[in-house]
Amino acid sequence: MNDKFIPFLIVFFIAIIGFFVVRGFLTPSSSTVAADQSVSVEKPNATMTINKVMYFPLKDDQGNDVSKLKYEILSAELRKQIIVKGQKATAVDGRTFLIVNLKINNEYEKPIQLRTRDYVRLIVNGSKEKLAPEIHNDPVEVQAISTKYTRLGFPINDKDQNLVLQIGEVGGKKEEIKLNLR
Repeated sequence: MNDKFIPFLIVFFIAIIGFFVVRGFLTPSSSTVAADQSVSVEKPNATMTINKVMYFPLKDDQGNDVSKLKYEILSAELRKQIIVKGQKATAVDGRTFLIVNLKINNEYEKPIQLRTRDYVRLIVNGSKEKLAPEIHNDPVEVQAISTKYTRLGFPINDKDQNLVLQIGEVGGKKEEIKLNLR
């Protein structure tokens, strides 16, 4: 290589490095961009604190009880907007979302996967029909010896009354919680 090109190459490489350094200071980082794109929703139209705790058995592959699952219904809310998979969803005219906030506690030394929607049904207007949640994060994974917050949702009519949650295992005894959200 010719000795007279070496100073030119050094200046060229310094200019490229300088360009990327300056560009890095002027371009917002990906974390800044992500923070600017956060999604927010309207406040709930009505909220009811419930704080109902129930315990359900955790069974191993042979059907033996190995621990208990603490399933807590924290609250219920009526909302026109919710976040689903990071996107804002708005109820259509004449409808609203009933959101049930849950806290699941796994005291077992292994993680569990849980179908939270299997423990809750909704009775509307005194009907004999039991509605299953349509909005959920199932299966919910709760790590060993930890707590997980999650939610369930039901799209309902704005005029629906006499909302009753039925809580319990699919094949087991159920407890009813009357909601006073109107």
